[in-house]
Parts: sequence; structure tokens; C-alpha cells
Amino acid sequence: MWKDFFSFTKQERQGILILLALIAGICIGKFAFSKKEPISEENNIAQEQVIDYQKEDAIKYLPNNEITIVLKPFDPNSADHSTFVSLGLKPYIAQNIIKYRNKGGKFKTPDDLAKIYGLTNDDFKKLKPYIRIKQENQPAQKQQITIKDSTNNISSPQKENTPAIQKQEKISLGTFIDINNADTTELKKIPFIGSGFAQRIVKYREILGGFYSIEQLKEVYGIDNDLFLKISPYVSIAENPHLQTVSVNQYSLDRLKSHPYINFYQAKVIIELRKKKSKIRDISELALLEEFSENDLKRLTYYLSFE
Repeated sequence: MWKDFFSFTKQERQGILILLALIAGICIGKFAFSKKEPISEENNIAQEQVIDYQKEDAIKYLPNNEITIVLKPFDPNSADHSTFVSLGLKPYIAQNIIKYRNKGGKFKTPDDLAKIYGLTNDDFKKLKPYIRIKQENQPAQKQQITIKDSTNNISSPQKENTPAIQKQEKISLGTFIDINNADTTELKKIPFIGSGFAQRIVKYREILGGFYSIEQLKEVYGIDNDLFLKISPYVSIAENPHLQTVSVNQYSLDRLKSHPYINFYQAKVIIELRKKKSKIRDISELALLEEFSENDLKRLTYYLSFE
């Protein structure tokens, strides 16, 4: 029975061959006589641009194992795109840093780099020891010019009736200045503290919310351990100081990360935890997050409010 379906007569075989020849002829004729659509110059340019973009993307997004990563000191305020990539950052993160600077942003402390979108906490920790932020130069003091009169006597340009600038009076041992309440004038009475350090202490105190320990003076830019040992006998903090607190359940991400002890990633996980729980009740809930170390929580205890 199956043989009947697959057996053909001589005429049927001839008919099949003719049919196949016709089909082949139609296909060949269609291919041979079809007109090719001319490619315009604009299409050529567009194609070349696509190829160029693909090549550029291929260069930009080479895997890290094909880039020689060299960890070296750098200033995030002046480093170029290639420097950031050579430090191990992805090209789009390097571009985010450049865009931030072009919009007027400046990195005042190493922790400011952690605010860049896309930069992971691990990458920031890897780069932080190599960050060197150049401080803006202080304006040079005007050179005092002396004038010779006709009698060859050297006279000072300062008028005789102009009172001389009095030297800042310093306090003696046994006298203390409360660094939470003193203004710049009072702070300058501390030995080894001038106008620059006094202004930095007040500014840092404002963004911090107040000092709970005199050891925090070491966090003020320029106050190293040697200077701290010199000024510590003259400073004090009142018992139970009134500190400005950070509202964990109400502040936005920007306000949270503006505190010196909270970086971008920590502020972000606080917002996410707040969304899940609707309210964070105490600091023990933050202790469960890997973004907060024991030292972080110890410092933040004085500044967090959970109302």
C-alpha cells in the first residue's frame, strides 16, 4: 500500500521535472532582474556614524581586566576622564564626576566623592586612601610699602593717628572655652588658634550639630594630633550638650547625607528601610544594615532622632 503513494508513472515524473525547472527559472529570473535600491549618501553617513558609535562604545566599556588599573593619589576636583578610568572606575561613573564638576560641584572632603551616582561603596573605600584634595590658596598678604621723604627718612604709609592693631589676647592655663557656644572671637583666644581655625571650627560645628566630645576637633580640617594636644587643655564641653539631631523618619535623602557622619549609601538604605517599615524606631534597626559599622553607630547615637 505504501509503495503506491511513492511510485510515479513516466509521464508524472516528466511533469514533476518540468515543474521544478519552472520554479528554478522564476527564482533565478527574479534575482537577476530585480533592481537594487540605491543607497543614498545620507544612508552611508548614518551607517558610518552607527559604526563609529559602536566602536566608541566598545572602547568605553572594555572589561576591567583589559584595563591597567593603577591606584595612585588623585584630586577629584582636577583629574580627567582617563585618570578615573585608570583608577578602576567605569567610564560612565567617570563621566558623572566630570558632569558634577561642570555644574559647579566641588569635592571639599574625600567623603564627598561617595555622593556620585553609580559609585559603589566598595569602589569608594578602595579609592578613599588615595584622594588628595588641594586646598584653595589663601590670598597673599599685601606687601607693606615704605616711602622715603625728602629728608631720606623712611616713613610708614600708615597714618600717625591710625591706631595700631592689637595682638589677640590669649587665655591662660586653667581657663576654658566651651567649643559649642564660643564664636570665632572667643575661639581665637585659645592658644595656637587663629582666624582660619576659628572659622573652620564654627562651620564644622554647624553642619555637625554640635560637639559631644573635644576629640571631634580632630575632624576639623588642619587640626592634627599635635595641634589637638596643644589646644585641648584650653577647651571644654558642657555636661549634656544640646545637639541638633537628624530626624531619621522625616529627613529627605539629601538632608540625611548632608550630615558628616552619613554618606550617600547610608542615607539611601535609611530611606529604603523607612519605606518598608514605615517608621524606624531606634538605632538597633540600623545595626542590622551592613552599611553601618559599629563605629558609625557609636558616633550617630548622639545625632539621630526617631520621632
